[in-house]
Amino acid sequence: MNAMLKPALPPIFQIAHGFDVAPLLAQIDAHPDVWNRHTMRTEAYGTPHAKIDDIWVRYNAWENFTGDIAAFNGPHASTWYPVVNDIPAVKPLVFDVMRLVEGEQLGGVLITRVPPGGRVEPHIDDGWHASYYHKIAVQLRGNAEQAFCFDDAELRPMPGDVYTFDNSQRHWVVNESHDERITLIICIRGSG
Repeated sequence: MNAMLKPALPPIFQIAHGFDVAPLLAQIDAHPDVWNRHTMRTEAYGTPHAKIDDIWVRYNAWENFTGDIAAFNGPHASTWYPVVNDIPAVKPLVFDVMRLVEGEQLGGVLITRVPPGGRVEPHIDDGWHASYYHKIAVQLRGNAEQAFCFDDAELRPMPGDVYTFDNSQRHWVVNESHDERITLIICIRGSG
């Protein structure tokens, strides 16, 4: 019996556009203190994310952190962090994306900011959370001089674009513009 082969998907591709990101951006701009409340990801030794900023919106409950990073990043049920009180528009946007992709389980939610002229260094994401969930991104701020790159593909998303990416392949982000690049990353598990 011959098995049907699925065509190989590119490691990054746009799945929608036109999402309204203005309410969330307005709330982020009104609360600049939401950035870097948790810096474990950006301050770890040798991290490719050392030169960016994060907003941890949803992940393993912070009270579960005992100093053991590997255990904290291991299997868990993600919970909303208190930052959602400052940026409540994030929840409807996340659930709009969940409906778009017919997601069944929501994992971590992260907002990243790459400064003008900044970058995320080439890397492959590992660990339980990175391999258990599929990654969907919503571009909050972006322009044509900013790129999410893979060895054989890249995407230059505009605000409101929604795209998926394969974090098990080597990837990096460059911001060759004079504007910051802000991305909402949503970790979703489906039925497949």
